[in-house]
Amino acid sequence: MQENFEADLVFANGEGIYLPSADVWIVIDVLRATTVMTRWFELGGTELYPVRTPDDARNLAAELKARGSSPLLMGEVNGIPPEGFDMGNSPLELTYEIIRAHYCGVMSTTNGTSALLEAESSGCPVIAACFRNYSACLDHAVTLGKRIGILCSGRKHRPSWEDTLCAGAVIEDLTRRGEILMSDSAKIALTLWQNRGKDTESFVRRSTHAGYLTQIGYSNDISFACELDSSTVVPMLAQNEERTVLRSVSGSARPYLKDNARIEPVNEKKADPFEELLAYTRKKA
Repeated sequence: MQENFEADLVFANGEGIYLPSADVWIVIDVLRATTVMTRWFELGGTELYPVRTPDDARNLAAELKARGSSPLLMGEVNGIPPEGFDMGNSPLELTYEIIRAHYCGVMSTTNGTSALLEAESSGCPVIAACFRNYSACLDHAVTLGKRIGILCSGRKHRPSWEDTLCAGAVIEDLTRRGEILMSDSAKIALTLWQNRGKDTESFVRRSTHAGYLTQIGYSNDISFACELDSSTVVPMLAQNEERTVLRSVSGSARPYLKDNARIEPVNEKKADPFEELLAYTRKKA
């Protein structure tokens, strides 16, 4: 017996956003928050706390440290790490060694973490998806209900090319599972995905944000984020002592492998990266 699904899509997160009714929300921020979240659990991380602002992140990290934890403070503002953070928002900066030293993390990003928390306000289950794990995320989502909502983080409260493209991949996967009633926005994302050509990465690199990340030295992150279905990890929001936390509800905690070798980060930044990146991001923000 063929199943019947509904798919609705919101192109970008922002204040006062309207979230239609859904049984489960899939949140996408390909470049780079949900890709980093997926990587965190691939490498064996156990808990990741998403928060809205850098100050929220610093305060929560301090609170967790006072309780005896050793959280990793991670994230970005306009692509670069905020002052006092342990690392930025690059999936390739995460390593086994870092995860072993920090069983939990606190994360704040310009778009992705806020989108997760906005989806949570709907009262529905919330899953973090990207190109690397979108099929695994949909596998889990359809066990939670037939009405699938997709929230793209977007960029500066506007639609983003790469998030819409990834949403299209999710929707195409859903069409293979049964009859699907799609909103117009879902149809737009599906059409974009179906017309991408064979090279997803080249298509993603046409986006404004991909160009920006390349300019500030994170081109390798784009390649990594464009690997399709390379992970079975499914990060999902839960509650821990009245705080929202991401945990992996399924999938193996394994790293991404290519040709049986680990991909290590490559330092592409300029001689004086902080000052130049800060000046560039202020100019483009």
